[in-house]
Amino acid sequence: MKSMKVAYLGLITFLLSCIGIKYGISNTNPFHDSTLSLLVTAVCSHLIATAADMDNPNTIIIFVLSGIVACETLLWILIAKLFWFSLVNFLVLLIFKFLFFHFITQLLLPYFNFITQLLPGTPPNASDMSGLSGVASQI
Repeated sequence: MKSMKVAYLGLITFLLSCIGIKYGISNTNPFHDSTLSLLVTAVCSHLIATAADMDNPNTIIIFVLSGIVACETLLWILIAKLFWFSLVNFLVLLIFKFLFFHFITQLLLPYFNFITQLLPGTPPNASDMSGLSGVASQI
């Protein structure tokens, strides 16, 4: 988990320096009101989750999601064109899928199991549906 903390810190620092280089000479402010509030909220949530106990799965989820939102906001500022922003996000999602699929599955599996236990009833079995095939042919 320490490597993820260092990776997020490095990525956020890199994106902020790229924004500083891109907008350093221009007079335009890349941090609009809504963008700045989203960025500050995501970074504060990320820092609080970093300081919290990382053995709790909820803390890990908050840590990962707030880090992703902070990086996405910085990418949104850096890449102004919607097409290129979507293309970069698609490539980043593919990389995350291949690198962290097992980790994300193991993290979210207890929540899905808990939710399915709370749902009333069970899904129909194939043996229960065999009597309905004659009904479908009559319609």
